[in-house]
Amino acid sequence: MKISEIAALAGVSPAAVSRYLNGGSISEEKKQKIRQVIEETGYVPNVAARSLRQQRSNSIGVIVPKINSDSVSNLMEGVSSVLSRSGYLTIFGNAGNDKKQELDYLRMMQEVRLAGIILMGTVLTPAHISFFKESEIPIVVCGQNHSSVSCIYHDDRRAAREMARHIIRKGRRKLAFVGAVEADVSVGLNRRLGVEEAMREAGLNPEELARTQVRFTLNEGSRGMNEILEGGFVPDGVVCATDTLAVGAIQALKERGFRIPEDISVGGIGGGMAGAIISPALTTVQLFHKESGEKAAQLLLSMIEYSREHSGEKLPLTHTMLGYRLIERESV
Repeated sequence: MKISEIAALAGVSPAAVSRYLNGGSISEEKKQKIRQVIEETGYVPNVAARSLRQQRSNSIGVIVPKINSDSVSNLMEGVSSVLSRSGYLTIFGNAGNDKKQELDYLRMMQEVRLAGIILMGTVLTPAHISFFKESEIPIVVCGQNHSSVSCIYHDDRRAAREMARHIIRKGRRKLAFVGAVEADVSVGLNRRLGVEEAMREAGLNPEELARTQVRFTLNEGSRGMNEILEGGFVPDGVVCATDTLAVGAIQALKERGFRIPEDISVGGIGGGMAGAIISPALTTVQLFHKESGEKAAQLLLSMIEYSREHSGEKLPLTHTMLGYRLIERESV
């Protein structure tokens, strides 16, 4: 099926269909008409042929730190929904929490002249920053905020502050933080600072916050919680940098005979599926990872189109912060 046939069925111009497929500007009414025809006919754009005709790549690289997490799967769902609708292919790279592998993916994707790259960032090293500044193709980073690259990121500091405030409002005064390495500025550093801000507001001394740094796994959450307890500090409230760490912390506490939340309140950050199905169900601050992926893909497509229409000129860098939502369940 040709674009002209899609246009005839939708009652719009072929140019409108072309703009829809390429992520260009088009009215919502026309979008709905074209989308309905595409869904009914099962039309799939011939991306390879179109790339050859236009002498440009219609593939976009997406690099993530790991694949076994709710945040990554939700982000990928958001990215894929936008890119597939616009006729772009996705080249996926799983860095396995290896910074060298991540940089290798970035360099490879530039060398093969992909249209652009979306990176789900964790630790941004000087080598990353140098690559961003020198890159010849558009890049959008999700999950971190840095002045050298366009970013879609979460309000991590205030999200953690909201969770700590909620725990403190329940009468908890002895807080612990099961966190991540602080080279990961968003998750490790900013979320810890948010907890400390909530403590100051409540008249508590943030220097008394018991904290540990672990990797992003359930077992590490358990290990971090045990490390705090074995150090002689028994909290009555625990904020964890992610939901996965919170599930691990709850597991460790229950194994030691503590009741959740009667003895110790535990809260997470993220809003992942695991927290909703454990017992007690996890109180969390939901972050909008799918929306992050959607906005990153939309921004990247805008950057690509602008560059193509203006002979390689780049759009000004964009930094967009997303919100959060407290979800109250049983663990606090």
